[in-house]
Amino acid sequence: MSDQEQAIAPDLAAVGNALAAVDAKLTAAEGVQPPPGEAQAEAAPAVDRGAELGAMLTLGVRMAAPALPFLPDCYTPEVCEQIGQAFAAVADKYGWNLGGMDSPELALALVTVPPTLVAVKLGREHFAVKRMEAEALADASRRGQVIDAAPARVVPTSGHAGTVLQPGAV
Repeated sequence: MSDQEQAIAPDLAAVGNALAAVDAKLTAAEGVQPPPGEAQAEAAPAVDRGAELGAMLTLGVRMAAPALPFLPDCYTPEVCEQIGQAFAAVADKYGWNLGGMDSPELALALVTVPPTLVAVKLGREHFAVKRMEAEALADASRRGQVIDAAPARVVPTSGHAGTVLQPGAV
């Protein structure tokens, strides 16, 4: 008995011996086929990474389209599929792991980036209009003109004679 075996408790040594025996049986039986009639485990269908990447690119184009309306004309679903197939071939050639593309971080980016781009675009337009209005008011005040920012609206009344002018209508 070696020093290592003496250091192991007797019950753990028995478990280790039993596991070693099972391991030996499994090693000997690796080449054995299951009996006829028993269902063999079917291999999982191969994933077409090119089609998957093409679909992801198509989704990205659709999500970015509100901010970049010219993208769907450039990147049609067929073009996205071709790009996905080509990218998958390059990834296979260089051994790139594309498993990271199924990450929750990527899903978060796909959900948050497009509306953020739209918000930035709309914000720029909003502030450009406000800047033009302020410049027009400043230019008019230099000339001594008065610009009514809120034009008067005529609002019909219910049951009263005549109409009521909204504030600033004078």
